Amino acid sequence: MRKLLLTSLLIWPALCLAQTGNSNPPDTKIVSTSMRVMSIKPTQTVDFDGSLKQLSGRLQLMQVQQSVWVGFERSVQAYSELFFAEKPVSVSAGDSAPRQVELMLEQLQKRANAMQEIARETKELYAVLNAEQQKTADLYLLASIPVFGNPPNAH
Repeated sequence: MRKLLLTSLLIWPALCLAQTGNSNPPDTKIVSTSMRVMSIKPTQTVDFDGSLKQLSGRLQLMQVQQSVWVGFERSVQAYSELFFAEKPVSVSAGDSAPRQVELMLEQLQKRANAMQEIARETKELYAVLNAEQQKTADLYLLASIPVFGNPPNAH
């Protein structure tokens, strides 16, 4: 009885595999000739609430205000380029702790100088805006400066 049980346990799985192997057709992969592909046109741009383009549209600048606007826009773009090109100060074996702190200070001073230019250009722009435009600038101008501003009611 023991031999019969042991033999059955060894042979039974082999018999089952033999039967299932014959009943199923071989796996065949069907490759679809029609594929859905999603693409994005590289010429598309995304405007976000707080962009310079939206701020300009909201302010509805008159022709005489355009030259002052260009100065403000350039100062924000210069700051943005500086800010986003900045590499974080990191510890290196060759630099002492005081030198690392000096490097950080240099980055912050460059950023502060760029912010001073934005502040100067903002004052010039604000001076040529009418009362309604000034109210709009009060709500939206800070949001056009990267990192330092949020759209209205974002608190």
